Amino acid sequence: MAILLPVAVVVLALVLFQAFRSRQGLVLPLLTGILAVIWGVGTMGATGVPMDVFNATTPILILAVATGHAVQMLKRYYEEYARLHLDAPAMAPDETNRQAVLAALCRVGPVMVVACSVACLGFASLVVFDVSTVRTFGIFTAIGILATLVLELTFIPALRSMMKPPSSKELRANAQPGIWDRLTAVVARWVTAKSRTWIYVGAVVFVSVALIGMSRVVVDNSMKSYFAESLDIIQDDKALNSRLGGTNTAFLMIQGRDADAIKNPRTLAAIDQLQRFVEGQPQVGKTVSIADFVKRMNQAMHRDDPAFYKVPTSAELISQYLLLYSMSGEPGDFDSYVDYAYRLANITVFMKSDSSAYFEQLATNIRAFAASNFGDDVQVRIGGGLAEGAALSEVMVNGKILNIVQIAAVVALVSSLVFRSLLAGAMVLLPLLVSVLANFGLMGWTGIPLNISTALISAMAVGLGADYAIYLIYRIREELQAGKGHTEAVTDVVKTAGKAVILVAVAVAAGYGVLLLSFGFRIHQWMAILIAAAMLVSAMAALILVPALALSLKPAFIFRKKPA
Repeated sequence: MAILLPVAVVVLALVLFQAFRSRQGLVLPLLTGILAVIWGVGTMGATGVPMDVFNATTPILILAVATGHAVQMLKRYYEEYARLHLDAPAMAPDETNRQAVLAALCRVGPVMVVACSVACLGFASLVVFDVSTVRTFGIFTAIGILATLVLELTFIPALRSMMKPPSSKELRANAQPGIWDRLTAVVARWVTAKSRTWIYVGAVVFVSVALIGMSRVVVDNSMKSYFAESLDIIQDDKALNSRLGGTNTAFLMIQGRDADAIKNPRTLAAIDQLQRFVEGQPQVGKTVSIADFVKRMNQAMHRDDPAFYKVPTSAELISQYLLLYSMSGEPGDFDSYVDYAYRLANITVFMKSDSSAYFEQLATNIRAFAASNFGDDVQVRIGGGLAEGAALSEVMVNGKILNIVQIAAVVALVSSLVFRSLLAGAMVLLPLLVSVLANFGLMGWTGIPLNISTALISAMAVGLGADYAIYLIYRIREELQAGKGHTEAVTDVVKTAGKAVILVAVAVAAGYGVLLLSFGFRIHQWMAILIAAAMLVSAMAALILVPALALSLKPAFIFRKKPA
């Protein structure tokens, strides 16, 4: 991870330079991102919180998000400077620069406060999660985003006002249409067309394809699936599984009601039958229990006749075997298989797979078999590393699905309060829902499992993309209040603020795209693919659906005239 952060900086630098074609456009957003990372990760270090595999990507996330918000402010600064340069050509360049900084701060600052607050609340809501590493991720990501807000409202504007104003060459270079301008021009034509039915039909088709993919998602957590097949550790594990019982273990605890319950021939025979049943399941190599020792002793006492490799039918004979062994063997030989009172017994199950989905199915089969073969006075419980992993996966995945709803509710609530309209909350939430569905659909179509890490990514996508719709709605209201017609206002917003939205999405996607270089570690590669997809889908959904719905519905919270 140490090498990926500098690579992310380089990738973001390339995106920024291509977008703004100026040193200021290159340096200031990156400076915002780097300082925000220092604040967020520095706070983590100051509080003694360790960095683990799940929050190791926090610096890249903060860098990408901070750079994205900085792009919004910088884009507006260039617009204001160009406007002042044309409207007041006699104004001194330094004064024009200062006025442009003030205008951009006054226009974008309130929107940035709302957008960053929504993102902060979304990530901070992870504090209610039961897993400490997820709480750490949410808290320090929120701190990094809060640092971005503080920097963009104080330090960066002050620094920009002290820097040399953009030269005429920089203004011309920034004004020249590029790939992003051509893209936003196309989108503007789509959303302002007389008929926008095909936009809504296209959205329904896209969501339908995503839902079909979503139905194919497999909920499965396997630590080994996090790593590429070519790694030595995975190859060695395969070699061990092919020659031994299995490198993964689970434990079945047989609990009797009274002491010496395990010595009961019926109970021992049921344990043996359970072992044979489990060994007949796929991916199970072997099992070991006290019944194996009793069967071997019974065979040995009958001249190694294979016919006697079975549990005796006499409780007294079983007790004699165990007593005889205790007199000749080590006192602790049976500690792993039975307790001193012979009320508890353990079956060790060696498996060749650590798939949580497979283990959950195996556990269901074991419980069904045990219920029909053990008496009411015997309980069978399942534990061990695989059981804990399956339980953690269930808690994490279910918890993150609920957390997606939680973050979405926060976004909708805050947006509704800010714009004083429930419809506003729904319009801000719509692109996020489309991106979440796209994320799950992509997982289903590509075979990426829904596990601890990918469930976390989907929750992140909700918190990251909320600002796109917020920026667009604010800018449409601003243009309308300036006296522009509906179509003209939306067209200008898509071409200006829309370009900034695309740059933000590309900046975040590019920042996370460097995780594809985590060769051999699939979690980070999944994160790169899913976060990039979520950002791009969320940006395009906001850029197309929000203006289209605004023109179709003409909601009062956007088209209400400003009081004189």
